[in-house]
Amino acid sequence: MDNEILERVKQLIDEIAEYYDLPSEEETEEMRRLTGRGWEAEDLQMICCEYWSHNSLEETAYMMLHGEYPPTHECELVFWRYKPGSVLEDTAVYEKYRLGKGTLKALEPLPLEDILQKTAELFPKWQLNEKASREGRSWRFDSLEQAEYWTDTHFWIFEYGRETEIEREHQILRFSCHNMNEQQVETILKCMESFQCPLHIEEENNF
Repeated sequence: MDNEILERVKQLIDEIAEYYDLPSEEETEEMRRLTGRGWEAEDLQMICCEYWSHNSLEETAYMMLHGEYPPTHECELVFWRYKPGSVLEDTAVYEKYRLGKGTLKALEPLPLEDILQKTAELFPKWQLNEKASREGRSWRFDSLEQAEYWTDTHFWIFEYGRETEIEREHQILRFSCHNMNEQQVETILKCMESFQCPLHIEEENNF
């Protein structure tokens, strides 16, 4: 892969996505020339604007060059701790928080800051993406060593909790893993195990 061509393709994707309108004739023609594919302006608009909400910039560049998205693997890991004596159905608990339908007193607060620090220590070759993260609610970690130019290996940590009269209790943590291998996922599991925080929900999808 010619890095100069790849970087210009990614730049064009960004430019088209920025203004949510049909690309100009010049942009459309340049994308055709760079990728060797007969893209129509309407297709470029739809594909380029979608990457902000779904596919990554790298995966969209792969689409531009190959005419299809690369294979991706998604894994969702959701952790929390029940208070002693609590007996609840895991799926119902998770859906209640995920859909914003309320909170429960039956879940113990988690040491969020300690977990974030431990996670960073266990993934030394990963970088916190501060631009994408939202303080107090979500954190994105990007791998600095990608297997391919299009892999975009990363994971998110999403926090769910409840407000008390004194502070916010962090009750549920969801790790959304993108293109991570078994060893990397196992590292997350061991991290949460060290905080006596069991895995309650696990979902995997291949695209």
